[in-house]
Amino acid sequence: MSTFTETRSESITLRGPSTAQPIIVALDGSALSARALPIGVHLARQRQSPLILVRVAPLDPPPDMFGFAVGDFSRERDFAGAYIERLVQRTHKENPDVQVRGEVLSGGASRGLLEAQAEHSPQLTIITSHGRTGLSRMFRGSVTEDILRGSHSTTLVLWPWSLPDDASLGPDHPSSIRNEPVTLGRTILVPLDGSARTARILPEAFRMARDADGQIILTTVLDLASTTVHRARDLEHAIFRALEDRAKVIRDAGVPTKVDVIVSADVAGSLVTHASSSRADLIAMTTHARGSIGKFVFGSVANRVASRASRPVLFTPPFDGEVSYDALYPDVPASVLNLASLPHDVSHP
Repeated sequence: MSTFTETRSESITLRGPSTAQPIIVALDGSALSARALPIGVHLARQRQSPLILVRVAPLDPPPDMFGFAVGDFSRERDFAGAYIERLVQRTHKENPDVQVRGEVLSGGASRGLLEAQAEHSPQLTIITSHGRTGLSRMFRGSVTEDILRGSHSTTLVLWPWSLPDDASLGPDHPSSIRNEPVTLGRTILVPLDGSARTARILPEAFRMARDADGQIILTTVLDLASTTVHRARDLEHAIFRALEDRAKVIRDAGVPTKVDVIVSADVAGSLVTHASSSRADLIAMTTHARGSIGKFVFGSVANRVASRASRPVLFTPPFDGEVSYDALYPDVPASVLNLASLPHDVSHP
């Protein structure tokens, strides 16, 4: 049993050999969240990584308006444990080559998942958001938004409208665990704003595209509201050249890469429209950064892109401190890793 601050975690089952950083799939007992499991299994198999299935149950029953505890939360935690155990057993039975582990966390959903990330240092956490309002409602409240604000690891957010319908998919009977899952990464839109922070997403995008035999579209939206029309023309050419330099590095590493520069006063809207017109099946971006060209500030552009995009979004934190990219991405070429810390400031061409 692992112990977190103000949370309790019960380890359910561990099967199969693996040494890589794990992938966490967060589940809330709904049929929608269970649809994330085949994607997690597929990625775990590709990367030979252990899979951790996590569900959060309340730590203590909240009081009612008179101060008395309400609800049988002990029973709810037992139910959560049984739910995770069933999924672990079924996942292992249908995918014996994938190491599967289950945990029930007690406490607040977002805090529990953030502490699970701190405990396990996952390479990826997969969560499903239940609504279109901001980056909200995985369980109750703004759980997805809280996780993205506080997370220090990469998070894949799946929206209801970005997953295929499956009428046979029950909350604890994900019928497609064994079937061919949605393959993400055939076309990945990567917004960059000229800063090293937004370039932090490039190793993640490279890995996803490579594993899916896909392509990357490096895109910068030049905010017309922050410059003059005449200067925008000069910047557009300079930005294109800077992006093309990075695209060539990624192409040489084996992933087809295109470059697009868009001049618009609506940064978020332009990215969403471009993702749709380019038929991107995934948007990959840094959660919060501020560059000289665009303004990918969390709660602003990233929030609006995520809430309006009709496809999954892969978020990664910028990492302000010293980061060992070799340790994080041992399977990514050094030339691509170098791009993650290389700014391309073209504000003064």
